[in-house]
Amino acid sequence: MWDKMTQTKNINEKGRYWAGLIYPDDSCPEDWEDRMKLSGLEILVSPVHDRDIADMTTGELKKPHRHVIAMWANTTTRKNAEHFFEQFGGPRVILRLENPRGMARYLIHMDDPDKAQYSPDDVIAINGADWRKLALIDGNQSDAMAIVKLVEEKGIQGYFNLLKVCEADHPELLEFATRQVTYCREVIWSFWNTYFNLPKEHRHGNA
Repeated sequence: MWDKMTQTKNINEKGRYWAGLIYPDDSCPEDWEDRMKLSGLEILVSPVHDRDIADMTTGELKKPHRHVIAMWANTTTRKNAEHFFEQFGGPRVILRLENPRGMARYLIHMDDPDKAQYSPDDVIAINGADWRKLALIDGNQSDAMAIVKLVEEKGIQGYFNLLKVCEADHPELLEFATRQVTYCREVIWSFWNTYFNLPKEHRHGNA
């Protein structure tokens, strides 16, 4: 996944999920894990990838490394994300992730059977990050209920508004929202139909 991804650097782009590389026992400071904890961010760190092949013809291995997913509570700029990763001495290029699920699975090469396989038990979860929740649980049901909660909490009044909110604040729901158009519209319609049938004293939210 990482090898195939290219990205045009845009210092103004924003996102909640960013991925980078660190090199243990090389350029990465010894206290890297403590620094990550002090950041307050939810972070997932892969097992040490020390069996990845750089050259299939010679069997030469890549330099041992770890993949890192850093998750902000709200969108942050590329510049801010780069500043966070710089302290760990890895490559300057970092990746903005639309959805962390694919990268979470890549931490152990879960969908790449031709690559070296690593144990999920060796994934390091920092500040409450949950690898299994991101990588293993079928997102359909949880995403469906997340849409319900989002519509209710934000008082979303139309499908267009839902997509804009997902794009800005919940990119992990954007794929679901664009695939389940009818469902999302029904949720919005149902919410407002129920809302306006409530006595005024029981109404709440943005309406």
